[in-house]
Amino acid sequence: MQQFICECYKSKKESILRISFLILLMNALLFSTLAQANEATKLKSALLKAIKKHDTSMVRSLANGGYESIDRDDVLQEKIYEYLEEERQLQIAADKKLVAEAEAKAKKEKEAKAAAEAKLAKDIKAQKAAEKTSTAATKATAKGTVTPAAAAAAVTATVAVDKKLKEDEKAIAEAKAKEDAAIAASAAAAAKLAADKKKKQNAIVAKKKADAKAKKLAQDKKRKEAAALKKRKAAEAKKRKIAQAKKEKARKAKIKRDKEAAAKRKAAKKTTPKKRTVKATPKPTAPKPKVAPAVVVPAAAVTAAVVVAEPLSVSSEKLVGTWKQISSEKVITLTIEADTSFILEQVEDDGTLTIKGTWKSEDAVFMMSIKQVQRNVHSRETDIHRIYKVDRISKHRLVLLDKRKRIAYDLKR
Repeated sequence: MQQFICECYKSKKESILRISFLILLMNALLFSTLAQANEATKLKSALLKAIKKHDTSMVRSLANGGYESIDRDDVLQEKIYEYLEEERQLQIAADKKLVAEAEAKAKKEKEAKAAAEAKLAKDIKAQKAAEKTSTAATKATAKGTVTPAAAAAAVTATVAVDKKLKEDEKAIAEAKAKEDAAIAASAAAAAKLAADKKKKQNAIVAKKKADAKAKKLAQDKKRKEAAALKKRKAAEAKKRKIAQAKKEKARKAKIKRDKEAAAKRKAAKKTTPKKRTVKATPKPTAPKPKVAPAVVVPAAAVTAAVVVAEPLSVSSEKLVGTWKQISSEKVITLTIEADTSFILEQVEDDGTLTIKGTWKSEDAVFMMSIKQVQRNVHSRETDIHRIYKVDRISKHRLVLLDKRKRIAYDLKR
């Protein structure tokens, strides 16, 4: 009774621990969901703020960052597409305007240069005419055919023409210098624009790399945590299975001891001879004699055959070999080796499942320690323990029951 109370207390304690673990797990999932929702709200707010401020680099970074909350929001994706398309059209219009202004300015400067060159040519022609006139006047003066006043006027005109020619050459040089300066300024502006564009592109690329790295680190961390949790759960399940197996073994051993004790008591009761008294029957015609003392007659010592339910004998010689279970859905082949290794092959329509490991049998219990599981070409290492009860074993048939006492395998040679 005390053992039963202890087992009830232990099972109740385990139930309380499981319920506490489930509550903690639900709280963790709830907090994780709330944190993800808060992060998604912050990301959406930052994106809308960047769209309002026309911060194209930030919008591109958030849109291409691989954030699940942004990628799954169709309305937000449409807004991002419309904003980026509008910015692209504005950039195209600005580039066209800049090109048109540069072309107009170049045309204007070309026209001014052509006008200056035409004026210079005209001045050169006038200078040549004045020089010709001055030369003719000088020759005529030397010959005495022109008055000195006319010659002086011709010289003055020539000087004026030279002065005008120099001024025109200076104006042309200044116009050319201005044109060169404008070309240099335009080239510098184009170089600055290209540098800014390249800088923005580099910033976007760096942001993408940083976001991808952060995302990868987060995924690695999440994967490691999931693996650790899975490993911890597997260890706890293994401990529970071992404890359950030990408890089941102890229970079966106790039942076996109780049965043996009951059988011994029953056998002892049946083998003990019983004493029987025989009384003499008086004759009615004869005088009443003295009553003879009771004669003790020993009964024949008959030894009754005691029927004891012997436990099922499971030996390695009976188990070792190849067993098969064939049905319309699958074909199961279990190969049990003498070196405590086994191979369980299950062939179905969608492929083959192969399980390898070691086996152990004790008190009509068949235990499998699974070390490797292979599905078609994919294989993985594991450490799983399965316990079956041997319900029937003979030369041609092996029946294994699971922990719910249902038939797990009905194998034949």
